[in-house]
Amino acid sequence: MKTILTATLVAASVLTSVHARAQGTVTLYGIIDTGVDWESQSARAPGQTSVSGSAIRMTSLSGALPSRWGLHGKESLGSGVNAIFELESGFAPNSGALQNGNRLFGRSAWVGLETPYGTIRAGRQINMTYVALMKSTVLGPALYSLAALDPYLPNSRSDNTISYFVNFHHFVAGATYSTGRDGASSPGTAAVNGGAAFNPGATNCPGNVGGSSTACRQITALAGYWGPELGLQFVYDQLRGGPGLLPGSVSYDPSMPLVLSNSGQTTTRYMVSGYFQLGKFALRGGAIHRMTTAATKYQTNIFFGGASYMLRPDIELDGEVSRITTTDQKNANYYVMRATYLLSKRTSLYTMLGFMQNNSRASYSVGAGNFTVPNAKQIGVLLGMQHRF
Repeated sequence: MKTILTATLVAASVLTSVHARAQGTVTLYGIIDTGVDWESQSARAPGQTSVSGSAIRMTSLSGALPSRWGLHGKESLGSGVNAIFELESGFAPNSGALQNGNRLFGRSAWVGLETPYGTIRAGRQINMTYVALMKSTVLGPALYSLAALDPYLPNSRSDNTISYFVNFHHFVAGATYSTGRDGASSPGTAAVNGGAAFNPGATNCPGNVGGSSTACRQITALAGYWGPELGLQFVYDQLRGGPGLLPGSVSYDPSMPLVLSNSGQTTTRYMVSGYFQLGKFALRGGAIHRMTTAATKYQTNIFFGGASYMLRPDIELDGEVSRITTTDQKNANYYVMRATYLLSKRTSLYTMLGFMQNNSRASYSVGAGNFTVPNAKQIGVLLGMQHRF
């Protein structure tokens, strides 16, 4: 009896020690967000010269936010150091299909260390362009948002990445370095890129090529000040081209189907943006300059500004105005308004109204990922619902 009691006490002591040392948590979370979208002057495919008519459809890419689920873990290692990880999967709520280049954890898949001197992560993760943009736009990666003018912006994630970020008394700095920015490709029949279809979520540039340390490399950096009422930030983002995944293929620019056939061809962005918060009212905005140096040089400039206001604890109003200008004069003005009604802390209803004013050369669609024709003055209306868990 004494032997059994002693063994029981020893086992209990060991289990207690293990539990005390492994003070970790794993959280399951997610968002399901979808709605019904109506757009005037819609086209079935890019390149059409006349509209097919209006279109009505359920959103697959994003409503107010992209749908996703994920696991986030954190374990205390002592002395203010934590081991952390995240696995996040994007999906289309209208069909259940995987997003982000048909990857299971296409939104993020990383492990890292959180320390008093900053956070280090390794794996697929958002880069500093995305981090800064979420601080400076009121609409986020919605269906009607800056994604309609530049599809790279809501897809600014990098494979094979090491990152560092630190916040010291509201002064922030961060950087990412990717040895191969995107190891996924979408099959298709496009004439460019050896038969790979253009997809900003899978740009066919895996990198890690012997003898070419810069093929498909991406570097992003952020520096700024994030105060409780005022913030300002600067971002640098450069991605390089290289060999593609498919035999005989090459990579392409995630903003548009421009081939980046080797590591000497690049797309570089510079962003300055900020915010002002005063109680229930917020102003956010900025400017993004992009230069693609490939077979030819191509530039775009996006200017944006928006405001949000909590009319009541359960009603929020947002609005944003943006403009894009390009080297080949494909210019447009874009206007979006949104109203959100909070049914609870986790469930909301929303409506969005968008107006895209294209010039005679531009054909940006009011809804990101959809199509229209040059010179279209396109209206979009979105009614949606979001639930967080």
